[in-house]
Amino acid sequence: MQSNELAEVIPVIHETLRIEKREFESGRVVVHKTVTERDEVAEVLLRQQDLVVERVPVGRIVLEAPPTRQDGDTLIVPILEEILVVEKRLILKEELHIRKQSSERAEQHTVRLRTEHVEIEQTGREASIKATTHDKETLV
Repeated sequence: MQSNELAEVIPVIHETLRIEKREFESGRVVVHKTVTERDEVAEVLLRQQDLVVERVPVGRIVLEAPPTRQDGDTLIVPILEEILVVEKRLILKEELHIRKQSSERAEQHTVRLRTEHVEIEQTGREASIKATTHDKETLV
């Protein structure tokens, strides 16, 4: 380039983007919670089993001890006794006949249940929002 010539300047522009975030409060929420209680009666059916022991005299001489056996719902347990005679004999003195006997009875129990009610009220905006939660039963 010679000194008598004018140089042309072309500006180069570079733009950047700057993003800022600001937090601001747009409203508030107020939660009201109430608890109600009620007594409720719970009826329960209970089962109880008892054993009935019946002594059945046998009085029979046996050569060896009979085994314990089952006859339907009855468990038969042999009871042996040795008696002294001129000779020794094994006599089945009696048997225990054991049966299960069931009975049922109804009982009532008082149970306290609580229910919570919630009301949400939003403040600070033009429209107020109110909501109620579904009831939730809690066994105490």
